[in-house]
Amino acid sequence: MTLPEAIKEQVEAFAKEKGLSKKEKEEFLKYIEKYYKESQIDPWEAIGVVTAQSLGEPATQATLRTFHMAGSAEVSVASGMDRILEIVDGLKKIQTPVMYVYLNPPYNKDEKKAREFAKSLEEITIQDIAVVKEDFVKKTIKIIFNEKEIKRRDVDLKAVLKKLEAKIKGDFDEKKLVYTIKLPKDMSLMKIRKLSQSLERLQISGVKGIKRALVKKEGDEFIITTSGTNLKAILKKKEVDHTRTYSNNIHEVAEVLGIEAARYLIIEELFKAYMGANLLVDKRHLALVADAMTARGVITPIGRTGIAGRKGSVLARAAFEETNKHLVEASVWNEVDYLKGIVENLIVGLPIKAGTGRVKLKMKLG
Repeated sequence: MTLPEAIKEQVEAFAKEKGLSKKEKEEFLKYIEKYYKESQIDPWEAIGVVTAQSLGEPATQATLRTFHMAGSAEVSVASGMDRILEIVDGLKKIQTPVMYVYLNPPYNKDEKKAREFAKSLEEITIQDIAVVKEDFVKKTIKIIFNEKEIKRRDVDLKAVLKKLEAKIKGDFDEKKLVYTIKLPKDMSLMKIRKLSQSLERLQISGVKGIKRALVKKEGDEFIITTSGTNLKAILKKKEVDHTRTYSNNIHEVAEVLGIEAARYLIIEELFKAYMGANLLVDKRHLALVADAMTARGVITPIGRTGIAGRKGSVLARAAFEETNKHLVEASVWNEVDYLKGIVENLIVGLPIKAGTGRVKLKMKLG
């Protein structure tokens, strides 16, 4: 039996690291081959059902354990479960978008430089350093700057005023630190409010989407973790090691690095989420979920709007959710169910076409 090259390389590296003799290495290789053979999937095994059970059952138990804890009102049910649901539902807007930014030398070895760079990444908008007030009667908008916040955030006020003037002309009172914008008398209240809100969101510095950037030590180097993500912009920075930096936003990774990178991230993020809930699962189950979600070249959620709702079998679609809708649509389009899957065969009372149900026996009588 031939082992994959990746496993052979790992065996070679392990043997070299541990200083195994030629005979010990051969014995170890035989053990690996035996284990690899036993780990392979048998023909016609229902791997989809096994995966669903292997991932669903521990997750259910973890949720039940949380609900049954004494004082469960103070315990967050999230403990990994919310993140699992985010991933399998393919949500574009996630609760805690995070990036792990690895740095190039000398930033990864110098804490001061790493902190300076981290500070430069944090997005600062007008509302962070000022209060925007509208006057609907006088038809004016006033931006009242906070001197303490300007100093604390080390903001260049002249550069801020240039950005404001580029967007809309106004008068600046240096003593009171107030930027006043006079609007046309016929301007509607809705347009004034929209303009006010757009001024609040006007970006002054940093990277859009990065709300916070913190430096921490990992091993013998400093890395930056961010609250908020913008992978495309971060990878363009010369200080950043683009070969290791990543975001936990699957859709962002798919857009910037491609669907294969997103597939790998789904596996890793699911594994971390299960481990966070103290659930041990085989990564091959997670890989199957990732394969199903990325097979079409885009992130497809698992559910009635995604994989479950696009099954080839009419009965399988109808058995999940929206039964009437699927049966009516199948009737209108004259669809035929060939009973190839597990669910549809169970519904009509036939043996499933998997495992022993896939084997046909012939007997010679007489």
